[in-house]
Amino acid sequence: MPIPFEPWLYYPSLTLERLAFVAALMRDARDSAALLHDVEAGDSSWSLGSRVYSRIMAQIEQASVETPWLRVLAESQTLRFTFVVGSIPLKFYRGEADEVPRKCLVRSYAELTQTELAFESDGIESTSLLRIAIEPDALGRTSTVALVEVEESGSPLRVFQIPLDSANVIEMTPKPINLAPPSLEPIDESTEEKESGGAEDRFGSTGTKS
Repeated sequence: MPIPFEPWLYYPSLTLERLAFVAALMRDARDSAALLHDVEAGDSSWSLGSRVYSRIMAQIEQASVETPWLRVLAESQTLRFTFVVGSIPLKFYRGEADEVPRKCLVRSYAELTQTELAFESDGIESTSLLRIAIEPDALGRTSTVALVEVEESGSPLRVFQIPLDSANVIEMTPKPINLAPPSLEPIDESTEEKESGGAEDRFGSTGTKS
């Protein structure tokens, strides 16, 4: 059984905020696909899995456009998908954290190259694979999302359960409100004299009530 760990202590790029952000993308993609699943209309587990996989890829690709620390690697095969968080390459699969499919243990050339770059830029010495496990519930919706560190032999070594409620881990800072400077208008002397005169009428020349 893999033991719990805090990935950012070993892989600085994998902060809690970033992992929660990615997990939320995956959850939303799977859950939206599960809502469309219709067994009576002929949908199967294969069609659901294909739709989920495509939607997760699309969510990450779209998010990477405006997220500096998130990007997608160019792969030689169309359905092979590897994305990068900071400097760390990641793949994902459907299933439990302690049961990594064999097909997810293969490193593509793009992933190998990115792993070497991560070693050089972040000084990471680990040769383990990093995968994200998405476990669905009975309805096909997201149950858990976990980051799994896998040994080269294929055995899960360590695991981190990523919180799915990103509001609990991401500090939301309100946008500053820019107020225009107040406009000051010159006081008309006649108006000022009338106001001072009115004050004398109410309080007397000494400023006290008569």
